[in-house]
Amino acid sequence: MKKKKTVLSKLMKVVKITGFSLGGIALVLYVSPYFFKDQINEGIKSVAENYVKTEIEFKDLDISFFNHFPKLTVTLTDSSIKGSTPYQTENLISAKEIALGVDVKTLFDDKIIFNELFITDATINLKIDSLGRNNFDIMQSSDEVEKEEDSSVGLALNNFKIANSNFLYDDKSSKTYLKLDQFDYDGLIDFTENQLTLNAKTDIKNVNFSFDEEKYVKNLPLKGKINSKIDLNNLSFYFTENNLELGQFPFSLKGSLLMPNESKVFDLTISSEKNDLQYIPAIIPEAYQEWAKDVELKGSSTILFTMKGIMNATTNQNPDIHIDAKIDDGWMNYKKSSSPIKNINLVSTIDLQALDPDKMRVKVENLDFKLLDGTTKTNFTYWAGKTMFSEGVIESSIDLEALKNATGFNQFDAKGILDMEGSWKGSIVQNAKNPLQKIPTFYLKANLENGYFKMNEMPAALDHINLDLTMKNTDGNIKNTSVLVHKIDAKAMDNYMIGRLELKNLNNFPINADFGAKIHLEDIYKIYPIKNIDMRGDLFVKMKANGTYEPKRKKVPVSNTVVILKNGYIKLHEYPNLPLENITVETHIKSGRGSFNDLSIDVLPIKFTLARKPFMVNANLKNLNNLDYRVHSKGELNLANIYKLFPIEGLDVDGLIETNFGVKGNNGAPLESFQNKGFVKIQNIKINTKFFPSKFVIKQGDFRFEGSHLTFKDVKARYKKNVFVFDGDVSNYINYALKDNEMLKGTINFKTNRVNIDDFMAFNTESTATNSIAAEEGVVLLPKNVELSIKGQAKEVLFKDITLQNFEGDLGLKQGNLELQNTKFNLIGSEFTMNGNYVPTNAKKAKFNFTVKASNFDIQRAYHEITLFRELASAAEKAHGKVSMDYQLEGDLGADMFPKLKTIKGGGDFTLEEIKFLGFKVFNSVAEKTSTDALHDANVKKVTFKTKIENNVITINRTKFKIAGFRPRIEGQVTLDGYMNLGMRLGLPPFGIIGISIKITGPADTFEVEVGKYHKEDLNETDDEFGEYQKSLEEEKAKQEAAQVKQ
Repeated sequence: MKKKKTVLSKLMKVVKITGFSLGGIALVLYVSPYFFKDQINEGIKSVAENYVKTEIEFKDLDISFFNHFPKLTVTLTDSSIKGSTPYQTENLISAKEIALGVDVKTLFDDKIIFNELFITDATINLKIDSLGRNNFDIMQSSDEVEKEEDSSVGLALNNFKIANSNFLYDDKSSKTYLKLDQFDYDGLIDFTENQLTLNAKTDIKNVNFSFDEEKYVKNLPLKGKINSKIDLNNLSFYFTENNLELGQFPFSLKGSLLMPNESKVFDLTISSEKNDLQYIPAIIPEAYQEWAKDVELKGSSTILFTMKGIMNATTNQNPDIHIDAKIDDGWMNYKKSSSPIKNINLVSTIDLQALDPDKMRVKVENLDFKLLDGTTKTNFTYWAGKTMFSEGVIESSIDLEALKNATGFNQFDAKGILDMEGSWKGSIVQNAKNPLQKIPTFYLKANLENGYFKMNEMPAALDHINLDLTMKNTDGNIKNTSVLVHKIDAKAMDNYMIGRLELKNLNNFPINADFGAKIHLEDIYKIYPIKNIDMRGDLFVKMKANGTYEPKRKKVPVSNTVVILKNGYIKLHEYPNLPLENITVETHIKSGRGSFNDLSIDVLPIKFTLARKPFMVNANLKNLNNLDYRVHSKGELNLANIYKLFPIEGLDVDGLIETNFGVKGNNGAPLESFQNKGFVKIQNIKINTKFFPSKFVIKQGDFRFEGSHLTFKDVKARYKKNVFVFDGDVSNYINYALKDNEMLKGTINFKTNRVNIDDFMAFNTESTATNSIAAEEGVVLLPKNVELSIKGQAKEVLFKDITLQNFEGDLGLKQGNLELQNTKFNLIGSEFTMNGNYVPTNAKKAKFNFTVKASNFDIQRAYHEITLFRELASAAEKAHGKVSMDYQLEGDLGADMFPKLKTIKGGGDFTLEEIKFLGFKVFNSVAEKTSTDALHDANVKKVTFKTKIENNVITINRTKFKIAGFRPRIEGQVTLDGYMNLGMRLGLPPFGIIGISIKITGPADTFEVEVGKYHKEDLNETDDEFGEYQKSLEEEKAKQEAAQVKQ
């Protein structure tokens, strides 16, 4: 018993000693830090001032071995670090605790070293605004950091722990968003010269990532090992080896992201090699995450993602993205369906240059899979942008219901077996005139058996579809596209389409059709959600057709076609107050032999109400070779409303038309047999077309059908400042409107106070304050297939620099040729009469031929006011007095409607009625050479010069006249640029039998006068502009020929 007490006593002594020792140690550990508190406190302040340039706040500072036992730590509770400018009032980091571990050995040295960092329950917010300014530029630059030997503290971190913290990276400039919830970090850290090296494990409960407002990762865990470096001097991130796992999808991150200024320099590589395909859903965008939860995947996948280049909003630079994706022996199923997709193999690449969708390149080297008994194989490339190039092949047999079940694509229900084979290659080429100038060549054969289609949100289905289709194009010309619907059989409720509809090209439209359809238009809305338009009515189509449509050869398909629409209704949501109501259409088209002779078109009738205004037209057309027609129309149309419902690109119309007429006739019947009557009234018609800069306005007009004639009166029209009043009548208007190459004949009278011909020139556009580029010019074009006799009166006609007054004459317009007959007008104070014609050959060239007569006009006014006269009679500059002329000219007009001088030829008489030459150099030089004062500033009367012009050379026939007793005779040639070769014989008084022969040669300014005989020479003036004119005509001709080939 005594021994037991002794043992117990000794044991209690050991416990007491141990307890006191441990208590002592604990007391030392608890108390000892306070001996260094001031020194450590100063060290904390020194670290804050030395390394961080923004404000640091904390509630309390605690120095203890017990917070992170057994390490001595300085703990800042409820601490925060402010962000850099412009976020200096917001927290960059806020934490329940931030603790710095102290190297205990250094407490007794001259310098305290902090070697560990602990952050607990923190929120870290990294921001970059749209201008590229960030909130994490908080570290002092290396040249501002106090040198190590001058400081009483040192920062030599080798361990870094983050626990239960949240991280946010929100970059508005690149539209990148990364949020990490409840993440832990535990590993080595090296912070040397503002370079932070991380080598640690991380575990994050939730990751959210989005780019360009598209969510790619939502609430997925991330874990793995980080090996990276951060250079805080220039905000650069270097990802050395980062092996991570997102969800269960493993990948590695390498490369760098440099942010030294407003630019970001990317060189990133993310790769995942030969990983299980089942983990792919982890990286599927958020929009498909719910769907992915029910998808089962098997197989092997390899993915490579690279992002390289500069991102800078100021310089509009963006990096390039490259993606490689590969699947080997894949398997996919949705909700354990009975028809999984098997044997999926994929090799593909995607390149996106400068993040520009128009520069995207997609290449699928191989994609094949098996679904039930069918297989699909395809490969293709696609280039986005203007070229829109694509090339590929496909061969597929797919059970649509099995495909829907295996993929979970439930937006609609589909059934049937779809067999396809096809190929394609080429680009879509567009221009302003033709949105499909060229298309890819292609071949497609498709067959759908026992098809079915129903959209989930719609109440009705396309219950039954059988389709056999072949489409192809061999040369890229859309007009050579063939669409061969060998069979279509579709039913929905009691609507149907059935038959055959084959069209072999869009040139002569060879058609082979036996097709029928019955559609209740409102039922379409039960099958497919058509937006922005409401339609109702019952449509019935029955078509049988075989043959080609070639109007130039007067061929049409052999056909028997009926189109009927009853109780029709159309309303565009854009124009809710303009419903097209009560629409009735019944049209019968028949041709038994496929020619114009037996073609019959019956419109029985077309009726509709627009904006509560009823309108009706019916027609019967037979034998387009010898047209037999019956047309009746009654109602009122607001053209602006019609244009709103059925717009035509490049055309805008407005105004009112009221009709009540019936026309009936036969092209071969006598004119007196025509039974036409009724009227068409128009009011405030405005036509705005892209071909003219201003609107054509017809303020009012009354058109009446009277037998074979259409008469009109008091038609008031305006274009720009040109105002006309018309009356007259035309015939053959039905044939002209409905058939090619038919002539519109008639008589028109017009009156106007003023007309400016320049306003009607082709291509004429007004320059504006914002566009000073000269308008493209063109001649005045005239309509073809028109034979009109026009009597015109105009108080003033403006053309270039010429003003005609009191114009009156007869004009004949026939097949694009304008003929002037007995035209009279006042010009330069005298009356002129003119006959001639004007024929435009294309938009930039016209031919003219005219004869003009005038008596006793002022030669000085003619020289100064008429450009053409000044060009042809340069000698008139020094002549004063009255002249008469009777002259004929012909030639070409250029696009500026001015004659091309080299093309002008003609001839006639100039009569000098009474002329005084003042300073006329030719006569004055001869007077000086021959010492004959009578020729100096000479006067002449009643002298007629006969001249001709050709190839820019005016030839003066030998002409005799009298001057003060002398009898001069003159002949020779003068070019339009003033070079002269003239011969003159100066007959001496009294009878001129004895004379002096004189030669005048050389340019107008420096010619020479010599005594001697005149010798005729072939003068040939060069004209550089004419060469350019000829070249432009050749280019215009080439354009016309190319256009004809396309047609």
